[in-house]
Amino acid sequence: MNNLEISWVFLEIADLLEIKGANPFKIRSYRQASRLLASLDEDISVYWAENRLTELPGIGQALAAKIHELLDSGQLTYLKELRQEVPAQLRQLLLIPGVGPRTVHTIHEHLGIANLEELKKAVSQQKLRELPGLGTKSELAIKGALAKMGRVSVGLPLGEAATVAYELAEAMGQLPVVEYIEVAGEIRRREEFVHQAILVVGARLDLAEDILATFSSAPYVRKVINASPTDITVLLGIGGLKLRLVVVTPSEFPTQLCYYTGSKEHWLHLVAQAKKHQLELTPHALIGKHGPIIIETEEDLYRYLRLEYVIPELRAGKEEVLSAAQGTLPQVISLEQIRGDLHLHTNWSDGKESVASLAQAAIERGYEYIAITDHSQRLRIARGLDARRLNKQIEEIKAVRPKFPNLTILAGIEVDILADGQLDLPNELLAKLDLVIASVHSGFKQDRETMTKRILSALRNPYVDILAHPSGRLIGRRPAYQVDLDTVLKEAQQLGKIMEINSSPERLDLNAEWASKAKNLGLKLAINTDAHDAQRLADMEYGVSVARRAGLEAEDVVNTWPAVRLKWCFQSIRG
Repeated sequence: MNNLEISWVFLEIADLLEIKGANPFKIRSYRQASRLLASLDEDISVYWAENRLTELPGIGQALAAKIHELLDSGQLTYLKELRQEVPAQLRQLLLIPGVGPRTVHTIHEHLGIANLEELKKAVSQQKLRELPGLGTKSELAIKGALAKMGRVSVGLPLGEAATVAYELAEAMGQLPVVEYIEVAGEIRRREEFVHQAILVVGARLDLAEDILATFSSAPYVRKVINASPTDITVLLGIGGLKLRLVVVTPSEFPTQLCYYTGSKEHWLHLVAQAKKHQLELTPHALIGKHGPIIIETEEDLYRYLRLEYVIPELRAGKEEVLSAAQGTLPQVISLEQIRGDLHLHTNWSDGKESVASLAQAAIERGYEYIAITDHSQRLRIARGLDARRLNKQIEEIKAVRPKFPNLTILAGIEVDILADGQLDLPNELLAKLDLVIASVHSGFKQDRETMTKRILSALRNPYVDILAHPSGRLIGRRPAYQVDLDTVLKEAQQLGKIMEINSSPERLDLNAEWASKAKNLGLKLAINTDAHDAQRLADMEYGVSVARRAGLEAEDVVNTWPAVRLKWCFQSIRG
């Protein structure tokens, strides 16, 4: 066994111990050992052979004995015993996205839940929200995950798939024999829904068998679907996602990475471009008159093809290769150009953070401004703000501002668009705010004409600045409501309103197609996270990915602008 395989054994032991409710220090020791082994440069067998295992940080006699047993026999008695003590059906709950060992322990300890059916029943009876460390939001997240598991799975939303793929890529990259590794395919192109994740590994082909064997032993892997000497496809226990790992020679890595990144149509356009210049492009090499050309990076490949470098997000197989040949590719927005987040929720409604803690998190991300936009009163499940509470929140924001002199904190609201198109709060209250976001949170089954009129009515309110998550879809969970977005975009353009790209991985709304249409109409957009806790500020990358796929440049996105210009923009919308 190699370092990574033993690391994964210790990780499983830690999970099983946590499900059992074992001593936290013992759990932590296995997790620390797992991380140590995954990042260890030297092969663990060297330490074993030289009787130096206990010289490693955190490896005492007990852990050293287990490493000895694994290296000696390839098995571990202690792990077998733990698997017997923790029933298989209980362990299966770890396959539910968002459910970790601590949650499994809590629901088993307090509710006696031991299998999937019992969990579904408890969720339907709203029993989880009363448990320590959980709550309504966690229960609803588990309910949504269970609903997705009940459907035939053909993939995962980008956020979930990317998290798993990059974790596995990071782990596999620790193997000494792996020279290069990259996530390719739909994830690298930042497609909103991933049908198959792809990892491309650069290594000697005579070592491919060992690499594939290690990969197939990863904790996420449920079963091997097919395999060849250099290629393996597995089914992951997380959402039923398929993941393919391909081993290629290091010299082929740049062209193979481009090939497996796709899209198929983009690759075919590159092949045609090569032919125009008397070159032959295959996944293995770019071949010239005198044989294969040395390609060290993807950028080299595009340069030899006399093209501007096409970022993965633009490789849709449309006009991007022609634009690259003409030098007219857009200078797409980057994450570093984002100056702030204009859609954030605090513990005044259904968020977890205070205004101050969100402000601190924004400072740590290097932001210049944020907007606090909690829900309005119509959304009772989210503890939406009525006039009295909103006025109190405005006062709190004023009190917090002096504590963060380098951050502009805007007072806003995400106001519900009611069924008749009216807003959930009166204009005299909205007029007190720095910005107003309007959105639909109910009545999703209205017909196309009614929903369109409803949203147009809201846009015509002089105090509405931004239309949030305009289609209302939740990827893989809820389709978009019936609405004429073409008409909505045209009305927004005439009124000077801003359209949102919601960065929440389950939304990504507007999508790239509609964001591109908005840009072509001359609309400005805001990329917001809709974050309900500080960690979700990191979701900004997903919204930026949508913008990049849409060809948006910094000037198209208002939260790349300085705070002074942004404030002026909101003031001009209100006339």
